[in-house]
Amino acid sequence: MEKELEQFQQEVERLKAGRKKGALPYPEALRAFAVRYVEHTVGAGGTMSQAAKSLGVSEPTLYAWKKGERAAHRRAKEPRPKQELVAVVVGKSAGRPSETGAKPVALVSPGGWRVEGLSVAEAVEVLRRVTC
Repeated sequence: MEKELEQFQQEVERLKAGRKKGALPYPEALRAFAVRYVEHTVGAGGTMSQAAKSLGVSEPTLYAWKKGERAAHRRAKEPRPKQELVAVVVGKSAGRPSETGAKPVALVSPGGWRVEGLSVAEAVEVLRRVTC
């Protein structure tokens, strides 16, 4: 096992060569060896921490590999739902806020769009149609 550990460390150094920074993509064969090494170390009375130190890999990464996952920084991220635009048609009102003496309303969405100068009724209609 020690010979394989040395080969693992050499392969990791070879992969790191010329790489300035960022996550190192470990090939499946290296991940499989790391999992076997952890199981061997823990089975012999060692700890996950000792195995991680010997391998030069973080404990969270080893736990992920043991579960059959890739490291957290390499997992595919959930795509954010696309926000679709909704057509809004606001008809003429009885009077603009400035004409009726009412203060104009400004709507600001969590997404950052802004609509200003509406009457309260128009603002309510916009909110109904875009379902904020």
